Amino acid sequence: MFVGAEHWPTIHRALVKDVPQPRELAQETPEVLEQYVRRVRTGFDALKKRLELAQPDVVVVVGDDQNEVFSNAFVPTLAVFIGEAASGTTSISFIGEKQTANHVTLTGHPALARGLVEALVDRGFDPVCMEELKATGRPETGLGHAFTRIGKVMALAERGLPLVPVFINAYHPPLPSAARCYALGQAMRAFFTARPERVVLYGSGGLSHCPVGPRAGWVDEPLDRWVLERIARGEGAQLKNLFTFDSDTLRSGTGEIRSWVTVAGAFDDAKATVVDYIPARHAVTGLGFAYWDAR
Repeated sequence: MFVGAEHWPTIHRALVKDVPQPRELAQETPEVLEQYVRRVRTGFDALKKRLELAQPDVVVVVGDDQNEVFSNAFVPTLAVFIGEAASGTTSISFIGEKQTANHVTLTGHPALARGLVEALVDRGFDPVCMEELKATGRPETGLGHAFTRIGKVMALAERGLPLVPVFINAYHPPLPSAARCYALGQAMRAFFTARPERVVLYGSGGLSHCPVGPRAGWVDEPLDRWVLERIARGEGAQLKNLFTFDSDTLRSGTGEIRSWVTVAGAFDDAKATVVDYIPARHAVTGLGFAYWDAR
């Protein structure tokens, strides 16, 4: 999503290795990949436009960590960064970019973040509170790509907008239920509406995908479209039914849908605008763009 079409085949090969690929992959010609890149840029442009219209004081990003900040020694279900600033790389190692390069520093918002932690505890959640960001999973990476790449593409530093990272475990069992994520979004909304700051809540994560796993390259298009239809119809509460049963499709990267569920909980029965959906086999991911307007 963050590189030109010429890099997509290289990244695809690195992610799928020897996993047999779906027949749809052959339809993604260089011309189609160029079209995908244009659509991705259009999708991000639409989100940036909403950001401009919202005129927020702070952006709260809900995302996962893939052994970047955390490691096998410690993986929290929920964590909030409350520090002054955090840095991390936007590099993509699959195309030869070093993790020690391309670091961005994103300013935090300690007052809002501390208040959020206190409010979540009051509402029965137990977030880890992080005043300093010391990456143990991949120290050279720093803050994970779920936050740094969104910070870069949304130009938060250039806009002077602080970012509060909210980490939700999406990969490492035991995992939070979709109902728990939805309730988290509702709790966050209750806190934000009582604050003087104007807050944008951003869900960072893919739809169906299984990077470097046994289903790498396969996209569950019906699942992705079901998720997007629910939020477009204002039926976000139905997302609580996800992850209530065991399914190969719902494992691995598909767990990132928890970020979507959390933001859907914050807007509850409001209808979202779905900007685009790309079942991109070369990207090894169902790519979606959507937004809710403030209400």
